[in-house]
Amino acid sequence: MPEDEITDKEIYNLVFLPGFSTNENVTEFSGRGVGMDVVLKNIEAVGGGIAADSVPGKGTIITLKIPLTLAIIDGMNIKVGDSRYTIPTTAIKESFRPKMTEVIVDPDNNEMMMVRGQCYPILRLHDIYHVQTDVIHFTDGIIIMVEQDNKTLCIFADELIGQQQVVVKALPEYIRNTKKVKGLAGCTLLGDGSISLILDIGGLIFRQSA
Repeated sequence: MPEDEITDKEIYNLVFLPGFSTNENVTEFSGRGVGMDVVLKNIEAVGGGIAADSVPGKGTIITLKIPLTLAIIDGMNIKVGDSRYTIPTTAIKESFRPKMTEVIVDPDNNEMMMVRGQCYPILRLHDIYHVQTDVIHFTDGIIIMVEQDNKTLCIFADELIGQQQVVVKALPEYIRNTKKVKGLAGCTLLGDGSISLILDIGGLIFRQSA
């Protein structure tokens, strides 16, 4: 292929070729061109893919794609009405039953939770996902404090079900096409046969702060 017919994407992906190296000198630890080709081989072995993109002066992005059926996470299952949700445990700071004296409502009716002298926004899952529940008062439910990128959110739910490892699966198309799925990363099948929606904590925090 003539050099002028090679696209930028094809040039960037040369980094995944065996023996490719930018080092002029070969040492015991670098310069042998062994590394990214091994990554590519292992990703493709499980049915995934990898690609590189770069903008001069700004940076480089390496994108990994793996089948969702291979993604297993530790999750905390919670209940809201008749619905089930799963929160990745890596995002959970703590959970507790709140007191009304800890709840603050600002002039715009935004609800905040006071925890050790700090105020954090409260997100009622039954409100954003339009779930019918009898648990409306904070003292009847549970608060799960989650954090991502140094931003904290207090999620209000009916109750904790328990912690378990879950397999992340893609959301069905009919759910993805509705407006109520913002803040969802996927779904999983629980041991009792019920479906639990996996929360995208970063998406929920962004939604709350928008």
